[in-house]
Amino acid sequence: MPEKRKTINNEHIVSVSKYIDFVQSLKEVNELQGNFTELLFRGQGIDKPLIPKIGRLNLRIKTDIQNTERLILDEFKRGILPLSEFKPDNQWDLLALAQHHGLPTRLLDWSYSALIALWFAVEKAPVEENGQQQNGVVWILSAQTEDFRTDITTAKPLDNNITKIFRSSVISRRISAQSGVFTIHKILKNDKMVKFEVNKTYKNKLTKLLVKPSDFAKLRKELSLLGVHHASVFPDIDGFCKNLEWRFAKQKDE
Repeated sequence: MPEKRKTINNEHIVSVSKYIDFVQSLKEVNELQGNFTELLFRGQGIDKPLIPKIGRLNLRIKTDIQNTERLILDEFKRGILPLSEFKPDNQWDLLALAQHHGLPTRLLDWSYSALIALWFAVEKAPVEENGQQQNGVVWILSAQTEDFRTDITTAKPLDNNITKIFRSSVISRRISAQSGVFTIHKILKNDKMVKFEVNKTYKNKLTKLLVKPSDFAKLRKELSLLGVHHASVFPDIDGFCKNLEWRFAKQKDE
């Protein structure tokens, strides 16, 4: 078993090159400890708890989260036939497709790509709260093989009773472009969800790197030079247009 690691590091990402050096060092430490599983990455523009969107909803109807989740997913399945170029073969892939298009689900997005996660952390200007710009964050998960769900042919995702990592089929160009993978979270009987960063199974497998507001613009530019930008992360007309906008117009932190 890998040595226990502090959940939160005080490291700040100041350049893409130093960030990659850190990632490589972490990977080497894991391998020396016998863990050869690929690292997973999640970037956020603000340091908020790791809770899926369905667990953060302010519901209009007084009902439980799991019932709301089923209703939303049923409506999604009913309405996507003329809209999606790929047809999900099962509920797991349907859930993944819904997540990648912004539907509230019990999934949380991760990536096998360190650069894509960093881009998600800095894609927009820093968030301001109470007149103060907030740090961005990149989470790194040093997963192990037993952390992955391997029973998706027999289990149903909405009956999920343990938080695990889930790899869907590549049922959208976004999942492919973003090297996407998910954590699928357990919903407790009181409609609460445990923050992933305090989950007893994962809290010692997580590393958190911060991005100072003053470094967002520089990192965004470095990533673009390496081919990581809206057009590559979102390989569709929307992503292409968003990248054109960025090329010709500055964000407020640039």
